Amino acid sequence: AICAAPSILGKLGVLDFKKAVCYPGFEEFMGKAIMQPQQTTAVADGNFITGKGAGAAIEFGLLIVEVLKGKQTALDLAKTLQCPMQSYK
Repeated sequence: AICAAPSILGKLGVLDFKKAVCYPGFEEFMGKAIMQPQQTTAVADGNFITGKGAGAAIEFGLLIVEVLKGKQTALDLAKTLQCPMQSYK
């Protein structure tokens, strides 16, 4: 879930005691999720991957690749992207 969508999972309680991020201002709807630092753009915990918003879509996508195909595949893919990105390492 990305942007405000993690708040839906938070309201349902499925993120309780899981690390998560959401669009700034939606934290109050995240239930008992363990909110990550403001600078964190995407986080995976168990079966859940959450992203902060549209500006974090690339990091969110790369994290999905990492979870499904491994860190090296995500790093290799990141090198091919045609946008400046320094946060994915």
